[in-house]
Amino acid sequence: MASTSSTPSVVGRFWTLPWKLKAVVIFALAAVLFLTLTAALNALNYSVGERTGILNKLSEKGIACWTVEGQLALSNFSRSGDVGSRNETIDNTFYFSVPNSDVQKQLEAVPPGSPVTLEYHQKLFALDFPIPFLCVRRTQYEIVGVKLAPAYRSNPLVPARP
Repeated sequence: MASTSSTPSVVGRFWTLPWKLKAVVIFALAAVLFLTLTAALNALNYSVGERTGILNKLSEKGIACWTVEGQLALSNFSRSGDVGSRNETIDNTFYFSVPNSDVQKQLEAVPPGSPVTLEYHQKLFALDFPIPFLCVRRTQYEIVGVKLAPAYRSNPLVPARP
């Protein structure tokens, strides 16, 4: 006759643990699941594009973790609808983050007041948890490329003077 040994499964052994150890295991599993989902979502791009304007600001921010953040003044900015309907302010600033040090050096080399085109990847959320590898950006926009833009006029309807 074959003997049947009843070895409890992983789930069965979990229920025999003391309640404090169960809480630790559940917390650890939740943390691993959170980090896995965060890494998976961070790998995806919501949109990819370019913005052209004049670099307003480039600075390092942070207390526990440092990130490089910037602002781009958009030149051709328009708003559809009734302009004065709700007395809203119009912000023509593009806020971005620079996670790559090579791109940061390219931005620092841009002459002041020069038009620049920034290539970006938009993520689903900002990633600024005060944990070293989860502190990448404070905005949704990651700059991945920089190029000087041709000079443009602030008002395209008025012809340039010779």
